[in-house]
Amino acid sequence: MAAIFARNSLNALRARHLAVSGQVLQGSQRYGLRLSSRSYGTQKDDEEREQLAKEISKDWSSVFERSINTLFLTEMVRGLMLTLKYFFERKVTINYPFEKGPLSPRFRGEHALRRYPTGEERCIACKLCEAVCPAQAITIEAEEREDGSRRTTRLILSFCFSPIIVVFFVSHEFNFEGMTLT
Repeated sequence: MAAIFARNSLNALRARHLAVSGQVLQGSQRYGLRLSSRSYGTQKDDEEREQLAKEISKDWSSVFERSINTLFLTEMVRGLMLTLKYFFERKVTINYPFEKGPLSPRFRGEHALRRYPTGEERCIACKLCEAVCPAQAITIEAEEREDGSRRTTRLILSFCFSPIIVVFFVSHEFNFEGMTLT
């Protein structure tokens, strides 16, 4: 309903403008207008037309602001200033394989089995740590060696494990290539 009133009032404004300029006949044919001296509108129609005129003036102010921004390229200048700000600041990237970043004090590294100076693993696959673990997060797979003793073939440490194991058998290595964020 408001769109119809807006279209009618816009057509009436065009017709008045054309009548003033002396092009009544051509303009009325071009826009399909009927010109009459009588007004059939009510007070409600007049209020809606005034409201529409206010909205049109608001639209023109926003159009004016956008055209000023486009004319003076204010968005482009703001973006360029932000780029220049970060261009002259200290670099935050590091050359990873050759430079190491700072470590958190809570970082403990990747778990690995400790070895004797001869290169032999300290774990003999007794599975005591698997039995003692309250969270049942340790799984050990073992096989026999040629001399009859057992050796660990696979040690699986899940989310939680006993700190006693860390002291005797498992150490923390700083192997960053195996680390992921997942």
